Amino acid sequence: MFPELHIGSVKNILGVEGASPYLFHFSDRFSVFDWGSMPDELSEKGKALSVMADFFFRQMQGADTWQKLDLPAELKATQTYQDFCANGLSHHSLGMCDEAGNTVTDATPYLKVEPVVVPVLPFEDGAYDYQVYASKPLKTLVPLEVIFRFGVPEGSSLLQRTSDVDYCRAIGLTDAPQPGERFEQPIIEYSTKLESSDRYISYADAQRVAGMSDEEFASLHETVQLLALHVKSIFARCNVELWDGKFEFSFAPDTNADGSRKFWIVDSIGPDELRLTYHGVQLSKENLRRFYRGSEWHQAIDLAKHLAADRGIKEWKGICEGELNSSPVSLSAEVKEASEMMYKTIANELSKACDGRESFPGAWDFDTLIHKI
Repeated sequence: MFPELHIGSVKNILGVEGASPYLFHFSDRFSVFDWGSMPDELSEKGKALSVMADFFFRQMQGADTWQKLDLPAELKATQTYQDFCANGLSHHSLGMCDEAGNTVTDATPYLKVEPVVVPVLPFEDGAYDYQVYASKPLKTLVPLEVIFRFGVPEGSSLLQRTSDVDYCRAIGLTDAPQPGERFEQPIIEYSTKLESSDRYISYADAQRVAGMSDEEFASLHETVQLLALHVKSIFARCNVELWDGKFEFSFAPDTNADGSRKFWIVDSIGPDELRLTYHGVQLSKENLRRFYRGSEWHQAIDLAKHLAADRGIKEWKGICEGELNSSPVSLSAEVKEASEMMYKTIANELSKACDGRESFPGAWDFDTLIHKI
């Protein structure tokens, strides 16, 4: 049995610190608005997330899947794409397993992974210290969430930043996008990952805090573009539209011939990291967010974050619960059932389209799911 190293809001990490492997235990918990664990659990969500994470890691490591991808000529000409066509995209997954670390093929909430270092950033005088990244570490989490966007659906946070003309131009937009607008190529943004609340930052700041060279940052940017287009093409086989999502990376254990660092895709890929629609209906955590958005609790979160920022502290949840006396209510029965089934349906449809198998017999099909939603 693997001891618990970290209990997260939705995922636990098991293992002996610094020793390979670690186990990801995908729980049935869920989180919205950076709150952490919510009052309800979603049955078999953990199994579905593990199945989807394993599915995408296997897809991305296959060089042949990259060779078949329809891409713009400028991306096909990049060294990053040529590397993927020869070797596939590297990642830290070692495959699905049981709680003892034994490899399995049936649905399980456990995924075996190669561990990476996740630094704890010092917080002083109201700011985080990223000095640890100045030493160019290997096998260490990149301190960024990388967000890609193929459009601006309802609820997209990009709409909150479109008044900043310079920011829009910096990420490749000539004009402020309108709700419902689509992009042929992914628009990429960067936010912090290791701070108490994520904040969007410029490309220059993203490169600086992560301690990347120009070559490394360019490689990461190309990797995100290619990966986003690959994931989009997979969902298109299920008639599902990919609107946006986020990836996490670590610096790999080895380097290129010129000394620049390579990247691993880490954590997982699934509906908690993506925004998907089928016939215009959202298949993502947005349905859970919508249940809470505009509630007294949701409004209290915004106030608590502002109060924490004014006080120069990073802990805002205690302010929300203690000072504002606000916490989330339970889901309605209908929203809970549809949310539980959403994860299993997506896992099933991906597996059927690409592997010819079902992991969750009895799960709804997409048409039934969107009717219920």
